[in-house]
Amino acid sequence: MIYISKLWNFCRGYVIISLYGFNAHRLIDKAIESNIGLYNIQRDNSRYTLEIKPKDFFYFRILARRYKCKVSIVHKDGLFRIGRRALRNICYPLGMAAALIFIYLMTQRVWLIDIEGNSSIDSYYILECCGKNNLYIGCNKNKVNSRQLAENLKITFKEISWVNVSLKGSRVHIKMSEGSDKQVNGVNTAPCDIVAAADCRIASIVTTRGTPQVKARDVVLSGDVLIASRLVQSGTEENPITDKVSAAGTVRGYVTRTYGFTVPYNISAKEYTKNTSSVYSIRIINKLFSIKYKPKYDKYDKITTVTQLKIGEGCPLPVIIYKDIYKEYELADRKLTEKEAKKEADTKITNYIISQYPTDSDIISVNTKYKSDKNKLMVSSEIISEENVGRESHVQEESQ
Repeated sequence: MIYISKLWNFCRGYVIISLYGFNAHRLIDKAIESNIGLYNIQRDNSRYTLEIKPKDFFYFRILARRYKCKVSIVHKDGLFRIGRRALRNICYPLGMAAALIFIYLMTQRVWLIDIEGNSSIDSYYILECCGKNNLYIGCNKNKVNSRQLAENLKITFKEISWVNVSLKGSRVHIKMSEGSDKQVNGVNTAPCDIVAAADCRIASIVTTRGTPQVKARDVVLSGDVLIASRLVQSGTEENPITDKVSAAGTVRGYVTRTYGFTVPYNISAKEYTKNTSSVYSIRIINKLFSIKYKPKYDKYDKITTVTQLKIGEGCPLPVIIYKDIYKEYELADRKLTEKEAKKEADTKITNYIISQYPTDSDIISVNTKYKSDKNKLMVSSEIISEENVGRESHVQEESQ
């Protein structure tokens, strides 16, 4: 309730006054009896400091003359007073109107174009095609026809099998999928087998098209056919089946790999000093404003943070602020203990798994063996994973 009362007083406006006189306490009592609003009354010896409503200040000053007390204004504040002061100065309303107009105009433009899913087509050519269809950085978003742009992208680039263009705020997101010439609606129509991508033991097999050649728990080598493209003959056909299809299915297997490396005990570690420096640069639309700066340190790490100004999540503005932080460091010789070397090895194995294994693979076990030498720790890790082991292998068409 205290905060609500303070907020109400600020919106209504108030005057802080200083009251001095022999009859000051009698004056305050009389003002309260006369329904004059007084707040936050504080006394310092014979001087009083209090807050009063602006409309009651005139009557309080007349009353103070009767009691022969001196009244002086210490401070005036309040929302209405700020508004009146702003209206007296023409720059305030003009500046506020200009800011609102600027924000409105900025949100009516496209400032970001995100492209996702292109691997063989360079983003430069996609943006060039978008420019021919009235989509470019700074264009009016009301003139962007998402459906027409998607159709023109598919006509221009034959590699695109599916594309979606969405406009949200001042950002355009182009998401696409690429396919080969022998694909219709994303389905491969060329005859191909599903073969093993690595030596493994089959965990499960689900065939949607073609003839399965293995079953669960079978051990296969890299290149062995898992799902054949040739259809199975039932024996009741009048004519023998010779058709080949594009084999499809999911084959998961247990793959064992070995990862070996060494961790030296004697290393040169970075030790950061307290010397740091920061440099700012700003990009407005496509123009970068920066200063040439070369740190005074011989050895340093550069850390860059990017901040884009935006109005909400869907309305980024074409203003990007870059902050480059230069941190000085010195190389110091250090000897790792065996425990620290094993910790470094575990970190390296984890990073290897994250970078080399597919995201849909499941790590079954990691069996790591360590062998300590005089100057290094030898590490050998056996990693067993369950992953998708099938890959397409095109079948050569037989000449007739």
